[in-house]
Parts: sequence; structure tokens; C-alpha cells
Amino acid sequence: MKKLLLTAIAAGFCMGAYAQTEKGKIIAGGTISVHSSKSNSQTASQKATSLNIGPSIGLFVGKNMVVGLGLEYVTNKNNPYLYSTYLNGLPYTVTVSGNKSEALGIAPFFRYYWDLHERVKLFGQTNTTFYWGKSNTLNPDGTEIKSVDNTTFIGSIQPGIAIFPTKRIAIELKVPLFSYNYQKSNYIDPNMPSATSNSFSFGSDLTKPVLGINFHF
Repeated sequence: MKKLLLTAIAAGFCMGAYAQTEKGKIIAGGTISVHSSKSNSQTASQKATSLNIGPSIGLFVGKNMVVGLGLEYVTNKNNPYLYSTYLNGLPYTVTVSGNKSEALGIAPFFRYYWDLHERVKLFGQTNTTFYWGKSNTLNPDGTEIKSVDNTTFIGSIQPGIAIFPTKRIAIELKVPLFSYNYQKSNYIDPNMPSATSNSFSFGSDLTKPVLGINFHF
């Protein structure tokens, strides 16, 4: 009797942990990533930080196939700093301004899962994200000057892994694989014309993982 009870409990736990990725299910959650770096030398020190928060919701339109929509909030900050040098043989201090940028985006996405185990799945995700943001110049005295309004489009492919500790919860980790970035910058200074930039990148950067938690209903 005791053995039968333990078997029933174990079977119930396995069923409860089964990953729900069937058609008609809903996935809701989000991601967060934080990066910080600091460079030091004998003459200067600079710190840079970034934060990305992205809530999202999606619908399984087929087994292992999700179509969804996310929001993105991104902020980056490079602190201003001073460094010492020499000019005509005399000590000279140079002031370097920093910058701070913020952007809000909307991100439709498609994701497909591959089963490794009932609690572990690999996935590939494509995102098309549109950002609207601004960038300010940071002066060493603590003041800020608004300098640029930015409009950005990013298309990306991100592989990842999802681990299901329970039936309803997935802990996810993904890394960038491919991205295309287009940005148009409109400067506040009327004497400066608008500018555009394009960039491509390919290859996983394991130093910039994105951690996420999703709930399956």
C-alpha cells in the first residue's frame, strides 16, 4: 500500500510538471537583463550600466508555436569622468561628458520550442522591435542636457532554453545570435542635421544572457 501511494505521488508530480506548449495555451511573463562595466587606469575611471525590462504575452497557435507581443524598456548610462594628461609638459585635466539614454519599445515575436525532456525545451525566437527614445548629455557637475531623439528598429534571432520546475512556470535563458539595427537620430541642436545608422551582428555573445520567467496557462 505504501509503495502504491508513493508511486501515485511520483506520477502526479510528473504530470504536474509537464510543460504546457499545446495549441490554445497562453504564455505570459517577461525578461530582465542588467549589465555593468568599469574601466580603470592611472589617470581615469569610467562606469557604464544598462538595464532592459521586457514584459510579454503570447498565444500558442500550434503545438510548440507561439505568437506574441512584448513591451521593452531600455536605459543605458555612461558616467562622465575626468582624466589627467600633459600639455606642453604641464599637467592638464580633461573633462569628458557622459550620456544617458532611455527608450520604450513594442516587440511582436514568434517562438518555436523543441522538446528535450518534459521539463526542458530548447527554443528559437524572432523579434521585431520598434523603439522611441531620447539621449541626454551628462556633465561632470551633475547637470543633464537633452541632445537627441532616437527612433530605432531591431530585428533579431535569439536561441534559448526553458526549464519547467512546475507545470505552470518556465525559467528561461536566451542569448543573441543575429541582429539588425537601424536608428535615426534627430538632434535638438538645429545646426546639426539628422543622422541614420545601420549595423549587423552575428554570433552568440554569452556575456550578455537574458534571464526570463514565463507562466503557462
